[in-house]
Amino acid sequence: MYHEAVLALILAAWVASAVEIERVLAVVDRTPILASDVELATIAQLVPRDEGESDESLRSATLEALIALELRWQDLEAAAIAARTTVDVDASWARVAQRAGGEDVLRERLLAAGFSEAVLRALLRRAAVVQSYVTSHFAPFVRPTVEEITAVYERELVPALRAAGDEVPSLDAMRADIEALVRERKLLAELERWTAELEGRVQVVRYSR
Repeated sequence: MYHEAVLALILAAWVASAVEIERVLAVVDRTPILASDVELATIAQLVPRDEGESDESLRSATLEALIALELRWQDLEAAAIAARTTVDVDASWARVAQRAGGEDVLRERLLAAGFSEAVLRALLRRAAVVQSYVTSHFAPFVRPTVEEITAVYERELVPALRAAGDEVPSLDAMRADIEALVRERKLLAELERWTAELEGRVQVVRYSR
């Protein structure tokens, strides 16, 4: 009885002192995405916060962005593209630091959260490699058609400008801006198609959104 009582006390003390080391939010083909990954990506502002967006909504969006990034990264690694791609991580770091309010502020946030600069740079490299691939593989083939440009002008911009009581410029005057908008939309659609195809190949488990 004495030994059982001692064992019970030891177990009780261990349970009382135990802390959650890490929380798994999702798994992408056996690779876990942790709560700390979401925290790091939030510090880096991997997903910009929409006006009025809640913390919970931002965390959910950031988790989905990390799942998509992991899917794309695994695909590029399997094809040996990731290892061959050279990116400017310093430039990525500089952009993140600027959004954070300076390098000192960024480093303080990382330190307060228990992250090293190297960990953030590794995340930024992954994102930059994927972006480089998207730019080279998809962007050159995303060309807005005349019909698409005209449709956006007539069905979206003209009604919106008239509803706001603003002057409606000619299509020619707005062509470059509309073309850029259509190109961005088509590129995003290709990116989402690629990601959905990748998710269909491997198991993705979400434990939290």
